[in-house]
Amino acid sequence: MEQISFIFCSILFSFNCYLIAILIINLIGNLLLESEDFYSLSFHISTMIFIAHRGFRVGVVENTFQAFNKSATLNMDYIEFDLQLSSDNMLYILHDSTLDRTMNAIGKISEYTSRELDEVRSKDGLWKIPSFNELIEQRVRWTSPTPKFMVELKGKGTGIPAAETILKNKLGDQVVFSGRNIIEIADAHEICPNSTLCLNITKCTQYPLEKFLQASSKKDLPLPFSMISLKSTHPNITQFIEKCHELKILALSWHFMDYEDPVERMSELVFHHIDGLLFDNPKTVSPIRAILKM
Repeated sequence: MEQISFIFCSILFSFNCYLIAILIINLIGNLLLESEDFYSLSFHISTMIFIAHRGFRVGVVENTFQAFNKSATLNMDYIEFDLQLSSDNMLYILHDSTLDRTMNAIGKISEYTSRELDEVRSKDGLWKIPSFNELIEQRVRWTSPTPKFMVELKGKGTGIPAAETILKNKLGDQVVFSGRNIIEIADAHEICPNSTLCLNITKCTQYPLEKFLQASSKKDLPLPFSMISLKSTHPNITQFIEKCHELKILALSWHFMDYEDPVERMSELVFHHIDGLLFDNPKTVSPIRAILKM
């Protein structure tokens, strides 16, 4: 009888220890889940946005199909590119207002007709300046998952025709309208109110970084921006990330070409909970993905 009682007590004791252990594990788990740092880090890692800056700028000709096709093969979340207007008001993809730096022609793109621009090639003679319509057509040929577009409204007057093109092709949920010209973004937003907006705040004179850092809510912003980007070399980038998160805005960073080790700089921003990176070099994509999986 004593032996049975001993066995029963041992079982009861073990069961109680098991229950206590379960309670402790649940308590620790709940504390971790409620921890802001733990939540933000895990959420940040799972939602990091990979953006091909001008479709990539290293090893390819930026803002051409060579760069865009490379972006698609690497399964980037977004392809960022810049829109300019030709003299006959057709949308073309080029970062600079002039052709001199990347193309085998000179002068302002706004002084060329669309027919003339179709004949222009990159300095290696291989790649044309894509029109916006051509890129939309090319996107259909890419295999799933298809990158979304981050449309930088670079040239004056690009906001309305860009939005009309997006609306016509039913791509409103596949596009982010970006730029530092708030007027152009506002024009696009009026036509495509459901599209995401991103402010490139680095050189924005209409709403500078200093004013953003003083904002107390999203209502203080000139437009309902869901994303804001800042150059990676800016001295206030950590404060910028913190303010974005305070206002529930995604913080992005761009331009990593000047670093001897761009992956190291990107990793630092990942540690500071940056939400998205604009990649210049396709070779830096895999290392950052590997870091996020660690």
